Amino acid sequence: MRLTTFSVALIVSVIVSVVGGLGPQACHAQGVSVTPLRVLFDGRTRSATVFLSNRTSTTNTYRIALVNRRMLEDGDIISVEEAEPGEYFADELISFSPRRVTIAPQSAQTIRLLVRRPRGEFPDNVEFRTHLSIRSIPPTPRLEDIESNQRAADDEMLSVQPVVTVETVIPILARFGDPEASIALTNPRLVLDDPDLEYPLLTVDMERHGDRSVYGDFDVFHIAPDGTEQNIYIARGLAVYSPLTKRTKTIRLKGVNPALLRSGLLRVVYTETPDMHGDQVAELVITLGTEGIGTE
Repeated sequence: MRLTTFSVALIVSVIVSVVGGLGPQACHAQGVSVTPLRVLFDGRTRSATVFLSNRTSTTNTYRIALVNRRMLEDGDIISVEEAEPGEYFADELISFSPRRVTIAPQSAQTIRLLVRRPRGEFPDNVEFRTHLSIRSIPPTPRLEDIESNQRAADDEMLSVQPVVTVETVIPILARFGDPEASIALTNPRLVLDDPDLEYPLLTVDMERHGDRSVYGDFDVFHIAPDGTEQNIYIARGLAVYSPLTKRTKTIRLKGVNPALLRSGLLRVVYTETPDMHGDQVAELVITLGTEGIGTE
């Protein structure tokens, strides 16, 4: 009996997720930039617009959806189904359109969002949060491409075609009443002499309290014994999302000579940004020395 050989075109889907609100001023998914990084409905604003700009030479299609995510203590963002105590999801409060877009090369598309007031029993001062997901839809393989896989049959091979799906996720926050928050920097740890580390490692806890999330800029300054101050680390757009009460920020001090960190002070500053109606500033001063670190 003769066995007939054949090839199988196996499409492997790989999802790469890009989370907004944790870094630069625009997110990029498969050549399309997304702005703004986050949307805030503060009680006075009921509508907002998100802009998608295709800067590539190809036409891309995206599916738009609302997804609920939660921030973990290390700053990672994970998908969740149900809210924890003190956590309020905004997916039922937000309507948006369109839900699918195809963007031509060097063109743009707008996503319109509307918010309504929540129903039921909620605190007077409360923040709801969800995330807007913009996920690329890979193009459908052409017939001639599928047929070309038959060439693999001669060698009794399995043809694998990887397909990358890119998802950009930006937070949507809806605040009602006058929710407030405070932020503090605590528990600094500095590692200088670990042979497994290429650069010095500074770890600081960001403790959040109150009814809303915080979002701002994070700076680390070194103050030499003679009073000279230099900025040795900058992070823009760092969030601690409610109801998380503590986020641990780990900083790789690239290009910083460990010898510099054996004397003087480190001044760590977190400043909320005005676009999120933030008014909090937290500062931590770390005393440096050969025997370890302390705080003032």
